[in-house]
Amino acid sequence: MSSITPLGPPEPAHPSRRTVLASAAGLVLAGPLAAACGGADSGSGAPGGTLVVNATQGQLVRNFNPFAPQPLHPTHGLLYEPLFHFNAAKAGEVHDWLGTDYRWADGGKKLTVTLRKGVKWSDGKPFTAADAAYTFQIAKDNKELNQYAYPLDTITTPDDHTLVLTFTESAYTKEYFLLGKSKMLPKHIWSVIPDAKKKTDINANPVATGPWKVKFVKGTTMELTARDDYYVPGLPHFKTIRYVSFSGNNAFLASVAKGKIDWAGGFIPDIKKNYLAKDPEFDLVNVPMSVAFLVPCAAKGVTADVNVRKAISAALDRDFMSKSVYGGYAPATNPMALLLPNFQNVLEPSLKDAKFETGEAAVAKYLRAAGYAKSGSDWAKDGKKLSLSLTLVSGYTDYVSVAQMAKQQLKKVGIGLEIKAVSVAQFTSAQATGRFELLLSNYGYTPDPRAYYDQLLNSAIAPPIGETTNVGNFGRYKNPTVDRALAAIAATTDLARQKPHYATIQREFIREMPLIPLFEQQNEIEFNGNHVTGYPTHDDLYAGPAIWLDPDGGWVAARIKPAKAK
Repeated sequence: MSSITPLGPPEPAHPSRRTVLASAAGLVLAGPLAAACGGADSGSGAPGGTLVVNATQGQLVRNFNPFAPQPLHPTHGLLYEPLFHFNAAKAGEVHDWLGTDYRWADGGKKLTVTLRKGVKWSDGKPFTAADAAYTFQIAKDNKELNQYAYPLDTITTPDDHTLVLTFTESAYTKEYFLLGKSKMLPKHIWSVIPDAKKKTDINANPVATGPWKVKFVKGTTMELTARDDYYVPGLPHFKTIRYVSFSGNNAFLASVAKGKIDWAGGFIPDIKKNYLAKDPEFDLVNVPMSVAFLVPCAAKGVTADVNVRKAISAALDRDFMSKSVYGGYAPATNPMALLLPNFQNVLEPSLKDAKFETGEAAVAKYLRAAGYAKSGSDWAKDGKKLSLSLTLVSGYTDYVSVAQMAKQQLKKVGIGLEIKAVSVAQFTSAQATGRFELLLSNYGYTPDPRAYYDQLLNSAIAPPIGETTNVGNFGRYKNPTVDRALAAIAATTDLARQKPHYATIQREFIREMPLIPLFEQQNEIEFNGNHVTGYPTHDDLYAGPAIWLDPDGGWVAARIKPAKAK
């Protein structure tokens, strides 16, 4: 089990922010933050050794732009850092990062953040409130770069280590995004990049606050090297992080089974046999933190019809998919797509036993309501058979298997399905622009139910089809009832007042099926205990354990340690 050490010096209690989180998520923070901050014992001495990780596929493009749809993984958390670490694995647990305190006022319309002192950018210049203010000014001035739809009004800096944001409406729902996802940018670098190029500049040589610098990016390999002036003494523990990219799951499996990868996050079929049995020091941490979905385009085409979406859902045998592909490591979900037990406190009691409506009779009911009629063994309308296309990443062999099962199950009830297996880059582009009928992906990775539903369903964060977003609501779903419920949740930190609006969202999710939930996504993260220690475990989940998780991967990367030779 990894030990726990605070990010920096001992911290005071923060009753204001504890109240906000405990009320919103229905959970209580674990003790004083000085004891709750995660990470391996910082120890002493200079970092050493090389940590080999896998977090991506295909050729690596040297792009570290945090606004880009697909920057390289170190961009978020290892290089650019947020103000606070909201533990993705434990709802309600917050650690100081670039910020040391935050307080809400005026009913969620004012947020004051105290920034850490002594932080330097990787070019040696000091990090100050001017940088934080400029980061949010970018969002205020550029709708396309306001990725989380912040209702920003004023941005002020009373001194070098205090940031004050005011909002045109209550912004409690945006807390996680404001404080835990927005990465601070150096004003002296980004202010000289024209606004029109801020999203497209590849930012090949990033200046950031994180504990690493980019050493090189070449082909399928990338290396980061530890800074010797990081603001937390003793971190990081490794001198070098080497990212190794593979063409697909099969190549990854061969390498990880031989112990060549120290920290990985890839699907391994029959993982007990094909990984854990290979070496007693191989370890698996599996903490589902998201839901796997078929994501329909809700704004255009066949899947914009709620009856078609519900017919697709009714045709699926989710339990068969989960057991066949993941062998029990992908737990069942619910028709509200609510992550449980993490978000138990916002579950509408009347829906606790809600089940998916399934079977051929249900499929027929919904397709007839959508204007389809049986034509032989198929469903058709206006002489055209009902056939859909499903876009997924070709190298994700587990998703390929899930897609093939979905195709068979849909065919059985008379619905066609074309599987479009594409590269990661092509998938990301389709997702970001909304140019798809169905996607196979998974979403969540947030400790805050406010942020979870906001990310999935808020119409304000969804641009028109063709314009890009890397935040959420990729299907461009729009429901005024849901939007009003999200706004009402955002207007208070009183859980009792929020609950009726969560209930509204959950009922609307069942009624409209804006996304089609499959199961809670397995999250198999592999660690080679011969080489590493101090990583998150089931007994000590100080952060989400995945190297690719934004920004938890950066939090863990600084704290994971070389294992002592046995």
